[in-house]
Amino acid sequence: SFAWATRGLYTLVLLRCHASSMAPVEDNEAGKEDPPIVLELKTLDDDFLKLQKAYEQEEQALRRQFTDRQKPLLDQRKKVLEAGDSDEKTGTPALVGFWMTALKNHPAFEDEIEKYDMPVLNYLRDIMCVDLDPEDSQKGFRLKFHFVENPYFTNAILSKEYHTSQASPYTGEMNISEIRGCKIDWKAGKNVTVEKVKKTGPKKKKPGKEVLEPRPSFFRNFFRTIKEGSPLPEDVDPHELAMQVDADDEPDEEDLVDALMEMDHSAGEAIRWNIIPFAVRWYTGEAAPDGGDEDEEEEEEEEEEEDD
Repeated sequence: SFAWATRGLYTLVLLRCHASSMAPVEDNEAGKEDPPIVLELKTLDDDFLKLQKAYEQEEQALRRQFTDRQKPLLDQRKKVLEAGDSDEKTGTPALVGFWMTALKNHPAFEDEIEKYDMPVLNYLRDIMCVDLDPEDSQKGFRLKFHFVENPYFTNAILSKEYHTSQASPYTGEMNISEIRGCKIDWKAGKNVTVEKVKKTGPKKKKPGKEVLEPRPSFFRNFFRTIKEGSPLPEDVDPHELAMQVDADDEPDEEDLVDALMEMDHSAGEAIRWNIIPFAVRWYTGEAAPDGGDEDEEEEEEEEEEEDD
């Protein structure tokens, strides 16, 4: 559901729509040119934008420098986690289920990881992130989930790519053109994204036939592929999705696909900027929101109901 990522989503959409409606449009009327003062202001605006782009390029270069300096620390973390002597087969012998716990403690994934996903995620040894274009981080990023040999699938790495571009230099809005998951090569009988369901035969006397039906799973939801303009995935309930994004009116399929991609991208960024660099803090729960305000609100509502 990625419920955490939906907060304020439609507010953001409304703001974007407003920004688009307020954006300057050249040649509002055919053959009509901007008055000299507007042209002069646009020239200043363009010069400002050039400096802004130069700043962003230097910022990206600086981030790459520090990413290179931080990498040995992440490599050392991986060695520490692999140095344990646990009898249990796991990707992180020093702390069994380290990455699974870190992911599940994040609000973006706490409701996405099912009980039957957890044993699979225990074989996760590391998560890495790289820019799709080393020189331009705005083009998107790739997440790589490294697994040790396990009884569930044959893949050593599960990857996911987010393809993006800058939609407007004036708002900083990013356009998500494609979210590309990967094919998971499940071993026989080990696919946790499906379950056996017994179908009732046409006559009660005949035994029902068992068929595989899709079921909710982190591995189904997170590693799917979605493209801009594509139909909504068959396993996504449009009504449930519309409720998650608090849509007042019935959104069309294109709006739902856009919302799903926004939510997915937010979840990917949560892994990139929250979980990968500060995994142990998510493992312990220190980084997780305490939810104190929400608990207090629920208690106040209960007290009000009792008084009524």
